[in-house]
Amino acid sequence: MNVRIGDIVRFISEKLEGKVTGIIDANSVNVYCDEYGFEIPASINDLVVIRSDFHATTVSVATDVPVQAQKGVEMSSSDTLYLAFVPENFNNLNESRFDLYLVNDTDLVCLCSVAFYDGKRYNGITAGNCNPDAAYLVGNYSLKELDGVKSIQVQAIFYQKGYFTFKSAIDAPVKLNPVSLCKAGAYKHVRWFEPVAFVRPLERDSSMTERVDLEARPLLQASKKEIDELPGRRPEKQMVGNMLEIDLHISQLLETTAGMESKDMLEYQLDVFRKTLEEYKLRRGQKIVFIHGKGDGVLKQRILWELQTKYKRFQHQDASFKQYGYGATMVTIK
Repeated sequence: MNVRIGDIVRFISEKLEGKVTGIIDANSVNVYCDEYGFEIPASINDLVVIRSDFHATTVSVATDVPVQAQKGVEMSSSDTLYLAFVPENFNNLNESRFDLYLVNDTDLVCLCSVAFYDGKRYNGITAGNCNPDAAYLVGNYSLKELDGVKSIQVQAIFYQKGYFTFKSAIDAPVKLNPVSLCKAGAYKHVRWFEPVAFVRPLERDSSMTERVDLEARPLLQASKKEIDELPGRRPEKQMVGNMLEIDLHISQLLETTAGMESKDMLEYQLDVFRKTLEEYKLRRGQKIVFIHGKGDGVLKQRILWELQTKYKRFQHQDASFKQYGYGATMVTIK
């Protein structure tokens, strides 16, 4: 089957759809699943093309710095502004520098100003015009340079010569936590950039600026303290012979999932997975069975990705089929 970047595909073995964002080899591709916010490697034999959407999206740029559009990856227009951080080195986020952009996802010209707030005073960074459907480069920063920034204040008015539909001005502070920029799962493919980006929308109504950080930031960007304070219970640890058994079903981890989206619950499950490995990483020979269930396969795919990239020294395999079916992965600490 001919699968191209930009095709909308459905998995044969899973209840899952996504967009092809990269070609791995002749038999496999990367599929970006918007519902969960990350890519999944997939065999082309496990995919069915349901819509071909292969084309490049052109982007105008409001500064002298060129920005290449991500081919075949689109976002529906939200008619607002975004702040976007684009890392120079996605493979080493802790050491990378970041291009900060203001993205104008409207059909009007935006006259904007950007300032950094350190908790006491504002430091004006830039001001200028950002064309419709364009990315305006604010600057390039390291994590150290962003460490003292409490929030980014964006003010913007919209206009167009001649008749147009009036759009309210934006006056929005976006809280900044540099630690969030180091989480690979926070990045996604958007149409304005070739590499992945950390993107946050700005509140449209200036009278609701306090909601910007609370509504725009998903749970996976929450601080460790905020995650720990969720209404949950400690994962049950059960010894089966010499193996430790951890049930990652969300119903076993949280008393309630009210107000949580699918990606929020997924990140909570992954956080439990990571904390367990960190807790037992020095116990060589310890076997841990993570029960993730088959479901739509997303949690298992993400756990395997974490083991193959972040925990390479640990061995992993499918747990006993007789006992768990396809719903568990066994990790051996090495």
